[in-house]
Amino acid sequence: MSEQTYRRDAMEKPPLVDVCGQPGQLIRRAQQVHTYLWATSVSSEVTSTQFAMLSAIAERPCIDQNSLSRQVSVDTSTVAEVVNRLVDRGHVTRGKDPADRRRNLLSLSESGHRMYAEVSAAAAAMTDRLVATLPEHDRGELVRILRNLVESGEAMRDADAADAQEARGRNSR
Repeated sequence: MSEQTYRRDAMEKPPLVDVCGQPGQLIRRAQQVHTYLWATSVSSEVTSTQFAMLSAIAERPCIDQNSLSRQVSVDTSTVAEVVNRLVDRGHVTRGKDPADRRRNLLSLSESGHRMYAEVSAAAAAMTDRLVATLPEHDRGELVRILRNLVESGEAMRDADAADAQEARGRNSR
């Protein structure tokens, strides 16, 4: 390839991409809308991530932190930080598992039950507001599509992590 051909090829513009039509961009913008609605309609004290953890703890009292991490799909270090905040605010109690003293078991405190009930009602109303413009049949379809996207994306992430771990194992031999 001549230098002139190389320069011409390098100067050609890449094809334009309609960023506003890209799923990732739309998911990011939808998350911004959700965050806005959460902060203005649900709670300025409890984040949606904290609420997910409160929900999981309400559903499974005495859940350990590792199980909580898996249930809400949040890494263990973030779970530990969020749980510390919820414990400090008095919404969650933490105790050692009598069968395995290394495990922390989590339950809602009385104030946690009150907070959970209050935020649950507001979160349900906010969700209704978020999807209000969609016909009823599209609401279920939206959840189905998002769940599929999340599950397949998490499977890709887990497979990539397993491949990377296997490669590290081969390289250390």
